[in-house]
Amino acid sequence: MRTDYYELLDVAPTVSPAELKAAYHRQARRFHPDLNPGNAAAEERFKLVAEAYRVLGDEEQRYHYDGWLERHRRLSCAPELESMPHRVRVSSRRGAARRRARRGHTGGEGTAARRRIRPFLLRTQRSPAGWVMVAVYAMGAFLVLPVLIRSLGAAARPPRAAFVPKGPTPTAEQVRERLAAMNAELLAQARAGDAVAQMRYGLLLYRGAGIAENRQEARAWWRRAAAQGNAAAQYYLAHCPAEEPVAESAGQAAEPPVPAPEGAADGAEP
Repeated sequence: MRTDYYELLDVAPTVSPAELKAAYHRQARRFHPDLNPGNAAAEERFKLVAEAYRVLGDEEQRYHYDGWLERHRRLSCAPELESMPHRVRVSSRRGAARRRARRGHTGGEGTAARRRIRPFLLRTQRSPAGWVMVAVYAMGAFLVLPVLIRSLGAAARPPRAAFVPKGPTPTAEQVRERLAAMNAELLAQARAGDAVAQMRYGLLLYRGAGIAENRQEARAWWRRAAAQGNAAAQYYLAHCPAEEPVAESAGQAAEPPVPAPEGAADGAEP
């Protein structure tokens, strides 16, 4: 059986660290072997006093010792509990911590935090439900952490600047002037003998895109380009008639010309 260290140092269980140290020095001077030569009992008592101060002076060891002392006192009052299983008669660590708090003993903030965490870990190790709780907490952390990272990244990212066009927006008159200039340049290239320009200018005339529609003149430009081997011009000559097809009935619209194959507008092979 272990000795009651509080009784050995002649202090109360609620003794403060400073009072505990003073009590140790007092008992150590009383039973020191130099002051009691040849006294084996005093030497043994001096060793017990040193052990008591070593245990009670450490917060963690004092916590475990207080739990053991409380259980021992309860068993001494009820001897029939000695035959019961250990897990049944031993109180939980949380209960011991509450009893220590009622007695007025505090071991600092760090010790209080350990007392709160220790019962949870003890239940986790002894019960399968505890491991389920740990797994649920871990899954929740893994689900919340990416959302938190994205929200923090979005908050730290600078806002996108609104698109501002370079220069003033052109007016409708300026657009028409630019389109007329492009058509004039294309016409100059066609008159210079460029087969691709002749094919494209003929397409503008046929559709009436930006200039007056003139299908006869369009086919004339296509014939010039086809004579130079332009495949797109040859395709348009074969599929785009010079006159609008007559509808079969008054309520039926004429079919549009067959579009050129992909790449024909660039002068590629149909």
